[in-house]
Amino acid sequence: MRNKKLIAALALSLCAIATAAWAVPPVYVGEVHEYYQNGQVVGWAQRDCRGRLTQGGIVTDEVGISYLVCPN
Repeated sequence: MRNKKLIAALALSLCAIATAAWAVPPVYVGEVHEYYQNGQVVGWAQRDCRGRLTQGGIVTDEVGISYLVCPN
């Protein structure tokens, strides 16, 4: 009985982690993400044209995405 509870708890934890990771889109080269909570910007992330990622604040599932103009 204890093993079933442990397996159920682990499965639920994995589902929660997978859902959280799926909800926030990845930041691709040339993108700027602004994360919102209750209409306020609470975080940001940017991957520049060279692929370097910088970020600050907190990440939420409410995101606005804008794009940089990268030379080819």
